Amino acid sequence: MFAKKRRISSNSRLFTLVLAISLVLSTAGCGSNPASSGGTTAETTKRIELKLASFFPATHPVETEITQGWIIAVDKATNGRVKVTSYPAETLLKSAETYEGVVKGVSDIGMSAYAYTRGRFPVVETFLLPGILNKNSMSASYSLMEGIKTLNPKELQDTHHLFSWASGPGNLMSKAPYRALNDIQGLQIGASTGLVGDALKLLGATPITMPMPEWYEALQKGIMKGGLSAGELLKGFRLGDVTGDYITQTPFIYNQAFFVTMNLDKWNSIPADVQKQITQATEDYYGGVVPGMWDKINAAGVKYTQDKKKVEIITLSESETAKWLDLLKPMHTDYIAVLNGKGLEGEKILTAVMDIVDKNNYKY
Repeated sequence: MFAKKRRISSNSRLFTLVLAISLVLSTAGCGSNPASSGGTTAETTKRIELKLASFFPATHPVETEITQGWIIAVDKATNGRVKVTSYPAETLLKSAETYEGVVKGVSDIGMSAYAYTRGRFPVVETFLLPGILNKNSMSASYSLMEGIKTLNPKELQDTHHLFSWASGPGNLMSKAPYRALNDIQGLQIGASTGLVGDALKLLGATPITMPMPEWYEALQKGIMKGGLSAGELLKGFRLGDVTGDYITQTPFIYNQAFFVTMNLDKWNSIPADVQKQITQATEDYYGGVVPGMWDKINAAGVKYTQDKKKVEIITLSESETAKWLDLLKPMHTDYIAVLNGKGLEGEKILTAVMDIVDKNNYKY
């Protein structure tokens, strides 16, 4: 009997030991960090939903390819943690109100043209000065991005800048032929930027500066006798339906620049690892898609118009071009004064911009 009791006692001790070990392991497992053990928490899996305001029409290549392509890239890079919803065609914010709307948090992200709020971006607007010739949209876009990085303008530091790009050269589109300065004297010509408007005034025309969504009606009604802008607008905003019978090449007058930027508080609220994913996805997507797209859609805009009607492309002679450029020279001197008046180093900024543009024209 003594031996039997001893066996029971040994078994009991063994059972107690196994139970104790199990409890310890169980407790350790419950107390482990899910992130370090491969688990998830509500914080790390919570989807971040962002609104993007844009003025481009829903069918425009900027919306269908740049905006939607970037949204997909961000979604993929963050494994679905970031969902961006686009609101095109000014359905969330008007084009001229987009940047301030992002600053105030009306929209988390905004896409618009810098020039729609003239004077708000004095350093960036230097890249848009008439008389500075960009070879194409790729060189213009890389020049703009390099300038933002190296000059680090204070005007962009109240939001988180994601990326920018430029249209490159633009042309004078009209229903009548404009082959010389005398042909545009006193005519009301559309300008999508204030700087282009200033150039047209120096050239003898009467500029009408308005956001692009308003151009179609103004051209249709004859309020504008032409417009100076990128060729893509002929298709993207269907301007080829109401103008573009004649296209006078004026690459030394026009360049348009666009931004995509995020509300600073919203950006700072995003976890650091997700910020890195968004940044990397943006860099990768930008280089592969954005800079050269405008060249393609500019050509597509001209073709859209040519498919509808006969289009004559007018190239100014060298002597005629020299006349136009000579009249535009005061714009650079005047703009240096504008920058100086804002407490900036005007001549230094203009020189830096021209050097950057020359370098990228050679490179691209």
